[in-house]
Amino acid sequence: MTMKGEFFMTENMPKPSGETPFKPEYQEYIDENKGRGSLKIQASVAEDAFPLKDVFVDVSMIYKGKRYSIYNDTTDSSGIVNEIVLPSKLSAESQTPQNASDSVTQYLISAYHPGFEPIVDCPVNIFDRVETILPVSLNPLGIGLER
Repeated sequence: MTMKGEFFMTENMPKPSGETPFKPEYQEYIDENKGRGSLKIQASVAEDAFPLKDVFVDVSMIYKGKRYSIYNDTTDSSGIVNEIVLPSKLSAESQTPQNASDSVTQYLISAYHPGFEPIVDCPVNIFDRVETILPVSLNPLGIGLER
């Protein structure tokens, strides 16, 4: 698992799971999804008021019943992971009513940071030649708060 920055996973944090994408199934997936779309993730706290640095972001997909973790990185000082290029259906495949329902390529996004509630398996749709921006707002853990 390759990570940038100084982020670390603590023992009590859920860890992204999934098989490595470097198998024949992944090549099949790429062959079926010849388009390319991009994803930008913006992590923040306080209802998007402040960017959050060093959020570990995992991008996964489900293909033929198996989960594949295909990309991970940490957010920069602006709370952003930028230009994640992902396979998608070709835009021409969504131009007819017969194919429109099959034109979506979906990924699952998880975000982790110590001291914050994790976001697990947030679905995001990727389209050919389109940048999708996913704002992710993390909530602080209620450590030390009395009820």
